[in-house]
Amino acid sequence: MPTTQPKRRRTKEPQILVPEHKLTILLAKDNGSYCAKCPELDLVTQLPTADEALEDLIEAIRDYSKEYLRDRKLYTTSPNRAHHLPYIEAIAACKTDWDLRTLIEIKHGFVHV
Repeated sequence: MPTTQPKRRRTKEPQILVPEHKLTILLAKDNGSYCAKCPELDLVTQLPTADEALEDLIEAIRDYSKEYLRDRKLYTTSPNRAHHLPYIEAIAACKTDWDLRTLIEIKHGFVHV
């Protein structure tokens, strides 16, 4: 009787998938405080610590997205806000904080005037 070898299961190597970044946060130190700016949405904040500035700006991104969608007609017809729509739609598609953070690339630096 022929013996059959058990089928070998192909094991996949785990992969880390990183989506294309849609938003940038520029986080910079400025004379003892930290400035966080999202150039794609024209949002900026300044707070005493880097973590506070970053968290505040992420919250501002969420709030702006909700406001934009609530007043969509106003924002999509505004010359300086209409181009935000693809970013807003990407933010709105995020179900969790982690989803939102995967859309963001954080760049660190210093403010020079």
